Amino acid sequence: MTSSNQHPLLDTIEQRGLPRRQFLRHLLFAAGSVPTASWLAACGSGSSTPGAGTGMPRDPTFNSRFATMGPLQAPDANGVQLPKGFSSRVVAVVNRPPIPSQPDFVWHSDPDGAGMFRTEDGGWIYCSNSEARDATTLFAVTPDAPLLSELTSRDALEAVNTGLGAITGLLPLDAVPLLLPFSGGVSALRFDKDGNLVDAYPVQRNTTTNCSGGATPWGTWINGEEILDGFMFECSPLRDGGTPRRLERFGRKAHEMAAVDADARAIYHTEDITGEDRFYRTVFSAEDWPAGKRPDFSKGKLQVLAVDAGIDAARQGPVSIRWVDAIDDGTPQHRVYQEETTIFAGNEGAWFLKGFVFFSTKSDDNIWAIDTIGGTIESIYNPDDGPVGSFEDPSEPPLAGVDNLAMTLDGEMIVVEDGGDLRAMVLLPDGRTIPLLRLPGNPDAPSPSEVTGPAFSPDGRRLYVCSQRALPDGTPTPFGLGGVVYEITMPFSVRVDPPLAQPLPAEA
Repeated sequence: MTSSNQHPLLDTIEQRGLPRRQFLRHLLFAAGSVPTASWLAACGSGSSTPGAGTGMPRDPTFNSRFATMGPLQAPDANGVQLPKGFSSRVVAVVNRPPIPSQPDFVWHSDPDGAGMFRTEDGGWIYCSNSEARDATTLFAVTPDAPLLSELTSRDALEAVNTGLGAITGLLPLDAVPLLLPFSGGVSALRFDKDGNLVDAYPVQRNTTTNCSGGATPWGTWINGEEILDGFMFECSPLRDGGTPRRLERFGRKAHEMAAVDADARAIYHTEDITGEDRFYRTVFSAEDWPAGKRPDFSKGKLQVLAVDAGIDAARQGPVSIRWVDAIDDGTPQHRVYQEETTIFAGNEGAWFLKGFVFFSTKSDDNIWAIDTIGGTIESIYNPDDGPVGSFEDPSEPPLAGVDNLAMTLDGEMIVVEDGGDLRAMVLLPDGRTIPLLRLPGNPDAPSPSEVTGPAFSPDGRRLYVCSQRALPDGTPTPFGLGGVVYEITMPFSVRVDPPLAQPLPAEA
């Protein structure tokens, strides 16, 4: 499809006779490809790595170091398999204090989505969600029992919780998570400029099943609850950064990742729970989201993606999209799905970069690209095309269970697996994948862990990931009893530009 309204980068690609699908495979041009740096730098701003797109200089002969990092080696002392020259360390473990001198704060269970923020002293903050399951989560598994659903709904349990008194911390290791509601939340790890862990603290409590989210250009963390009637929230990554706020215009649904397009005043967000999940955005007017500022979150319009040509057509190439205004009256979205909107079952990861929104669907292991300027969608990774897991090692299984995404300013895409082989994978522009790491554990266990929370430090030399439901030796655990955060140091750096951590502003 060629359109005068499509993204200018795609016009250039097609004029040069180059395959657009190869280009869209996360905008990365590895060794031997055309020099596209100037196109990327000239394409405007806006990214899920806020602060990106500012015309930062780069080498027009850019070659990704990921393409030449080699196969995974034997497990290291932490049980992590990495390419040669990489190293790992454990920075947080469930129910243990990350800072021994601060024994009153222990790390949460079930770490999931995460974001990165730089700090004024040259350090950084890793902000991590807890997808701890609790009484509130029951609503997600009883949709066909009306009375029970109402009794276990978020609203009913919030009223009960208010009567019992606030639960200010996560449940301890020896508690049964289903006894009490709202045992999720968000915690933070703060590092100094040399990478030393110097502080750890909670930044959001009294929420449930906090799956993923997205960093904002104004330095806060948007995160959501993965239950049928869940809310989205905003919190500061800073200690004492203000009271978290509920965001009303993101729909009652099972929230996953969020990706911010500040220039177009849109925030894209995903949903994963029913098998009939939709892909969403919340859009704001210029009055409600002034340029260079934060939106008025009391405003905004919730919309749902519609692909009239169908998802199968989008797997073959670009097709047009449209956005349908959602029924956003407080009713959980699964009860008011509109037939004209398109099912993207198990859509989880989402990232905005240079006018494109990328998102993953775990049900079919596809990765999609939306051209926000041209108004089209297409699959850029489809396992039906027959990819292998690694061109460096034929024994590596194909990428599976595509989940959270993270990208660099140069478009390098990290994809972590839920239900795959406990890996973080790199997707290369020709459709090949290569493993970046494999965490300890048995992926064939009855209830294996999953890899979550990918985020790069501001210097681009460290990648943080989590094993959600496991102990440090890889032993899988039930929900509420596991969780390990790993820091991976690379022998090279990538270009990233996370936002500066900020407190929440005073409410008007």
